[in-house]
Parts: sequence; C-alpha cells; structure tokens
Amino acid sequence: MAVRWVRCLAPFQALAHNDQLVLLRAAWKDLFLLHLAQWSAPWDLGPLLAAPNARARLPPDPLADLELNTLQEILCRFRQIAPDGSECGCMKAIVLFSPDTPGLSETQPVEMLQDQAQCILADYVRTRYTRQPTRFGRLLLLLPSLRAVRARSIELLLFRDTVGDVSVATLLHDMYRMQPAPAPPFHPPPVPTSTNEHCASP
Repeated sequence: MAVRWVRCLAPFQALAHNDQLVLLRAAWKDLFLLHLAQWSAPWDLGPLLAAPNARARLPPDPLADLELNTLQEILCRFRQIAPDGSECGCMKAIVLFSPDTPGLSETQPVEMLQDQAQCILADYVRTRYTRQPTRFGRLLLLLPSLRAVRARSIELLLFRDTVGDVSVATLLHDMYRMQPAPAPPFHPPPVPTSTNEHCASP
C-alpha cells in the first residue's frame, strides 16, 4: 500500500530517485501505522494488541510492553480525532518528507515539501473544521508517537507470518525499484475543426 501511495505522489516522484528510496525505507513504518490507524478506525484493535499472542511475538523486554501500549494509544487517539482522508494524506506526507533522514543527497526540496504539507493541512483544518481550533495541533501531536514504536517490533508483530525474517524496508525498497512509475494520463488528439478532402462527403 505504501509503495502504491508514493508512486502516485507527484512531488515525491520529482525527487532524485535515490532520495525517494531513502525516504521510503526510513518512513515505511510510520506510513504503515498511519494506514493502519486510518483503515481500522471503525474497529477497536486494542483487545487484539493486548492479547497474550501479540505479546508473545515480541522479545521479552520492557520496551516491547511499552510499544504495545503506545500502539493502543495511537489507535485510540486516532479514533477520537477521526481524521478524514485529506488530513490523513497530509499527515503521511509530513512523515514521508523528513529532511532529517540520513542519506539524503538534497535536503532542501524535502524540507520544502514537508513545510508545504503542513501548510496545506493547517489551511484545510482551519476552513473545514472552523469550530475545532485545536484540531491542527492535535493532529500534529499524533506524529511523534509513531516514532516510539520500533520498525522491528512492527515486523515481528504484523509481518513475520507473511514475509518471515525479511526486512520490510528491504522488501519495499525492492518492490519500489521493480514497480514501474504510473503512466502519464492519456490525452486524445484534438478533433479537427474542419473536414479535409479525404473525409469529404461524395
């Protein structure tokens, strides 16, 4: 899902190809959690994350317990705020376009895109949710909590049964490199305004 989404994101496609791969590898976990929170909003996944089977998938360390609690809090807060599709798209763009990502060859275009995503989100919330003055801040405060969950924990918890011990970042990297970019939209040729001699009626 993350690969399809970034493939359709025109500003992302305008970046250097290596920077696209670097950003995707770094942001896949946060993008996945936002996708999960968005599409699971109608259901309460808390009991599943609190079940012993979920805990058994993670290593026996205190940080894993904290991560499970953080996941439950993220999903709960998401259901409470109930971001719409436009807000979710802006939030995904904000976490994707992180200029602090190590390995970027050019940070300025990425920073500009992140600033633009934040401005679009702020303008949208201000005009769409006029009676919720704190909504924009509440949406932004959701994002730092995503970083509190390790990518490896998400792999063990949700992906190990399907991809084994393969790194999801590496898997997405390879999928992105193999998947062709979307074809440009088809524009039919203009209809002639006058009939030439070959098309004239006998």
